[in-house]
Amino acid sequence: METVQEKTYENIYYLLWEAAQRYQKFTQFRVIGKSHDDRMIPMLEIGTGDLCIFCIAGFSGTDGQMSDRLAETAVELCRNYECGWTVQEFYEVRKLLDQTRLCIIPVVNPDGYEICRKGYGTVRNPIFRQMLKMQDVPCDEFVCNARGMDPALNFPTSFCNRKKIHQQPASENETKALIRIFQEYASRGLLVFCGSGKKIIYYRQEQGFSAGQKGYRLARHLKKCTRGKLERYSMDYEKQSDRRNMGRPEQFYGETIHQPAFRIEIPVTGKNREEEKKEIQEIMMIPLECIYSLTQQ
Repeated sequence: METVQEKTYENIYYLLWEAAQRYQKFTQFRVIGKSHDDRMIPMLEIGTGDLCIFCIAGFSGTDGQMSDRLAETAVELCRNYECGWTVQEFYEVRKLLDQTRLCIIPVVNPDGYEICRKGYGTVRNPIFRQMLKMQDVPCDEFVCNARGMDPALNFPTSFCNRKKIHQQPASENETKALIRIFQEYASRGLLVFCGSGKKIIYYRQEQGFSAGQKGYRLARHLKKCTRGKLERYSMDYEKQSDRRNMGRPEQFYGETIHQPAFRIEIPVTGKNREEEKKEIQEIMMIPLECIYSLTQQ
């Protein structure tokens, strides 16, 4: 049985670029920013809807398999759209993506992605490279960017409370790039994919009862796709756990855009093509269910 070859950052970048070239009528490729080590952060838009849903992965270099799967999911969605196929005999891909398009960003932190696979020697900036080597962290456990910062905890939320100059919220290029597109695009939701666990974490918004209920209903629909646990993440949770220095993208999106935000935790460990295809199908159902459920509310 054919084994799955792990992709390089360049593989993912060109996979999205080539998909946009092949499916020009309903896709658009865009570089949303650059990392501190001067690597481009690619995004593929699929569909023709006026509003969008963001699908993001790769905040941590250790989560590379999810980046691989989300990139392959983007290509599979393009195939389904072009052919007019229906997924799981229920989700009409072209119809759904003509209502709400998907903005897919498989690798937000390309520096961390490359470090985990190739070691610290892949960092181009000599100052950053030496700084990271001095930290004595195994490269395959590295979760930060080339500057040694975790972009997943760098968003300016009501919980974020950092004092050091180099640790200020929104200090990282990856964070700034996402904040820009969150503010630029008219969107209906955010899905942050992680390749571990088995649960849906939804972020309860504080601005009103109806918004919170909307997020909860959508979370229940998404839970059915993953057959995992459902958890709520709110200000009360932060206060109880004394984790006010957190600045996650889901929190920022919910507080500023006032639309549902979720962290989707799905284990991706497939070692052969058949297992990989099953994982791609599972991931693909989640944004489609999100669009379908939002159109019914």
